[in-house]
Amino acid sequence: MITNFIKEGWKLNPNSKVVNAILKRIDANDGECSCVNPGKTREDRMCPCKEYRENDICHCGLYVKINNGSSS
Repeated sequence: MITNFIKEGWKLNPNSKVVNAILKRIDANDGECSCVNPGKTREDRMCPCKEYRENDICHCGLYVKINNGSSS
């Protein structure tokens, strides 16, 4: 199972179907991110991946940015 690592300004995707599908793929990948992730090491690819941890990018959609102050 993945470590719950939600950064400030982010939240878990509110769509439970999306979250469950992503978590199943992560589990099938032995904890590695389910998206196309170019990490050089296994640690880079482990969910939450290096892109999310260091660059504020979540390609798979497990985490979404909190949209403060916007009506959309």
